[in-house]
Amino acid sequence: MGKIYLVAESGSDVTPDLQKKYDIRIAPMHVNFGKETKEDGTFPPSDVIDYYNRTKTIPTTSGAMTYDFANVFDAILEEDPNPSVLHIAYSAVTTCSYECARQAAEERPQMKFVQVDSQMFSYGQYSVIIRTAQMLAENPDCSLEEAAAFAQNLTDHACMCFVPDGFDFLKAGGRVKNATALVGELLKIHPMVKMIDGYLVADKKYRGSMNRVLPAMIRDFIEEYETKRPEIWLGHTPAFSDEHKALAEKIVRELGFTMIHWIECGSIITTHGGTGCFGLSGFGKNQARERAANPTK
Repeated sequence: MGKIYLVAESGSDVTPDLQKKYDIRIAPMHVNFGKETKEDGTFPPSDVIDYYNRTKTIPTTSGAMTYDFANVFDAILEEDPNPSVLHIAYSAVTTCSYECARQAAEERPQMKFVQVDSQMFSYGQYSVIIRTAQMLAENPDCSLEEAAAFAQNLTDHACMCFVPDGFDFLKAGGRVKNATALVGELLKIHPMVKMIDGYLVADKKYRGSMNRVLPAMIRDFIEEYETKRPEIWLGHTPAFSDEHKALAEKIVRELGFTMIHWIECGSIITTHGGTGCFGLSGFGKNQARERAANPTK
């Protein structure tokens, strides 16, 4: 079997060192600051916060386009004239990236190409990509179909959530009504936002400071999804304090997790969540099977 090239979007937040270690190819997503568009990953996420503080408007985001994937695929083809490529995609229902990758691949028939929709982003997508990359490193004779099946099985068992620290970005972006945001701020309400079938879905609400919210949401998430030990992924946007980071790590260690991966979310996620967001991801019960058994859930 030949080499399998892994491809993902920059919104997966796979770090440069791991991109290099596992030869993961990244197609850039984009952030629009008014009339100026920048590639995700070419500037610090703090620029998003600075722009909002100056203008009181948040940037907008767009997915990796067909030409972005074309550049990635052409670079692969320069190295390998008949490559096998596995795209582990950013949630397909939230961005055009999945379809753009497919279009770029169709224009390159010499490339064997398979896609798996991770139905997640950032640290959730990251966990599926890295687990798959590790499997391929240990099994260099794995076929493309076997690799895709492995990634799909991870996706079926993956789960993730996050809580915002405030409502400024949600309010500025029109994601909640102003009155709702104001009530949330006054009552110190923090909604848990889950990824369900690739969609962002607000679920439980927690009241109080993040010192109170973090232990409750971590325990609820791990219990509900039966998250498997010992590995867990923790993500945050800028201005998530060292105090809160230490608290979150203390809780997951108490719950039996010893392989703890911290991911600093990039500009795409910061644009949507603002400062001080915290989330976690892991692998637990089969979500696909659960949804089939409970179609209204």
